[in-house]
Amino acid sequence: MNATCRHGEHTWDVHAHHLPYSAVPLLADGLAAVSMGEVNGIADSIMVNGMAVGATTHQLGDIEGLVAATDAAGLDKRVMSPPPFTYRYWDDPEATLALHRLLNDATAELVEAHPDRFVGLATIPIQDPALAVAELRRAHDELGLIGVTIGTNVAGGNIADEVRRPVLAEASDRRFPVLVHPDFVPNPRWSTHYLINLIGMPVDTAIAMGTLIFSGCMAEYTDLRVCFLHGGGAAPYLFGRWDKGWKVRPESRLHIDSPPTLHLDRIFCDTLTHSPEALSYLVEVLGAANVVVGTDCPFDVEDPDPLGTLDAAPRLDDDERETIRSVSPVRWLTGTEAPEVL
Repeated sequence: MNATCRHGEHTWDVHAHHLPYSAVPLLADGLAAVSMGEVNGIADSIMVNGMAVGATTHQLGDIEGLVAATDAAGLDKRVMSPPPFTYRYWDDPEATLALHRLLNDATAELVEAHPDRFVGLATIPIQDPALAVAELRRAHDELGLIGVTIGTNVAGGNIADEVRRPVLAEASDRRFPVLVHPDFVPNPRWSTHYLINLIGMPVDTAIAMGTLIFSGCMAEYTDLRVCFLHGGGAAPYLFGRWDKGWKVRPESRLHIDSPPTLHLDRIFCDTLTHSPEALSYLVEVLGAANVVVGTDCPFDVEDPDPLGTLDAAPRLDDDERETIRSVSPVRWLTGTEAPEVL
């Protein structure tokens, strides 16, 4: 295990996934049908609608393997959540709820087995806000999960849409951290070359962040803390454009009375940029206090050496790097900088 940081804090990864073997049969049909097969000689590779997603059922389901991967990355603790192809917001809400209850139970079992290494986030059927809020409460009150993961879009709708405000209100009222992960969004324009992940996901992340800000949700829900993955996707590069649009376009000022970049204080992004220069830029525009380590373990697009990546980012000083490793994640998870809360 990595040595602890100042004030007894740990080195965290907020972006890692677990999928119990028992959930796989429940994912076999529908708009995002999951199957297993051999990909590049690797058995039990997971495919969504025939597209390999870069992980196996063993990598996602083997708890001791996840512990070993955490050690190998030099990390103390990880925030665990199900992979995005399990969101299934397009499905019947009761069917999604049954799946999500199984996933939440499994995440709680993972945390119970290794409470010194993992904390867990709940997944909820956000297409039905009443069911979603009820499951979020169960996951927290009965299972001990500490927050929630949701997708960047809800069957083509936005997480900031009025119908989904009860979920955001619940997260804010309970001071739950929210992890926003892009789902595999079908689009014929990025259906080849794995662009669904390399372009589609970052774009969808920017849409989710932008709508949360421009809709006034971040202003209204004052205890809402939201972490966007993959370095915030395309959003950080657009902050200046968002402010310019707010200044010159009245429709951009309908719900916020100050520039969008003044609504970033409770928005966090992970370090998964795959570029030291991009990571430095992210820290410059968002601040180290709002950047957290993220790896995407155990998928093939993960960063297996996140601390090395952080060290390689130019223009960052030691205090900024230490903040990103150990202080910012606690601030996102708890709303404080007190690690003993976890």
